[in-house]
Amino acid sequence: MKLSLNNQILTIQILHPTSVDDVLTTLCQNKKRKYLLYQQHAIRVNHTVIKQSHPLSKNDIVTIHLPMNEDDQLLPSYHEIDIIYEDDIFCIVSKPSGILVHPDGNNQTDTMANRVKAYYLMQGIQAPVRAIHRLDIDTSGLLIFCKIPFFQPMLDQLLADKKIYRIYTAFIQGNMSQVKHTIIQPIGKDRHHSNKMRISQTGKYAKTEIQLIKNFHDYAQIQCKLYTGRTHQIRVHLAHINHPILSDTLYGGKHHCIQRLALHAHYLEIYHPIHQTYLHLEAPLPNDMSILTQNKYRKKH
Repeated sequence: MKLSLNNQILTIQILHPTSVDDVLTTLCQNKKRKYLLYQQHAIRVNHTVIKQSHPLSKNDIVTIHLPMNEDDQLLPSYHEIDIIYEDDIFCIVSKPSGILVHPDGNNQTDTMANRVKAYYLMQGIQAPVRAIHRLDIDTSGLLIFCKIPFFQPMLDQLLADKKIYRIYTAFIQGNMSQVKHTIIQPIGKDRHHSNKMRISQTGKYAKTEIQLIKNFHDYAQIQCKLYTGRTHQIRVHLAHINHPILSDTLYGGKHHCIQRLALHAHYLEIYHPIHQTYLHLEAPLPNDMSILTQNKYRKKH
């Protein structure tokens, strides 16, 4: 099927015989959401409103008036944000270090979600603020917000199916001899520290692929590809192989010309549900990490 989006109306051209229910299932709409769309008379087939599933033939046109009435209850925080990509569905930003993705019990007013809320209001965008994934407070880099609630279940499923590809740049303690290294170790909660994770044979499966970019005097620049999304996964895995991230004091990393966790989500691939192709996005290293690549810190051979 071919999709297009205009003014909150999703238009779907049918390429093979199917049904409205099957189309909605393909778009990851569950039983409750299907029911609401039918009850709200939001679905039309060839300009005719339907109230239940309907058979579809090749070249039929299905239109869905997408609901936008969700209220996120967020307060706006008027700070500049670094937008890497934006369209009718996505607002993908580069999050600075030191800021939460969304409010928790302590910070309710100045998180990335609050800042995106302010941006939406200033731009006249009527959309709830919904982050598709998380980054640790000290991690910088690419963060995905979905503007249209209808598409969030599909994006959540892509994340669960590991079809949103994320690559991180990290600076780690010590030098690495292997150019490529794969870490497969289960991760669970540390019973002795409530905010810490650890390698645990009773934990959840976790896989991280590491590639050496460059060795410097007493640290190294690497790239990390996540195959799973466990809490603190990269940090725990790197500490496990005795290469904690610089300034990661929670997992044994020492300060080294940088005063925060030296971890940045620099690359992202995500499937675009309308274009039906992958977006390839990059966020440059922040200045405090970029300085670590300068020649004066490079290892002498």
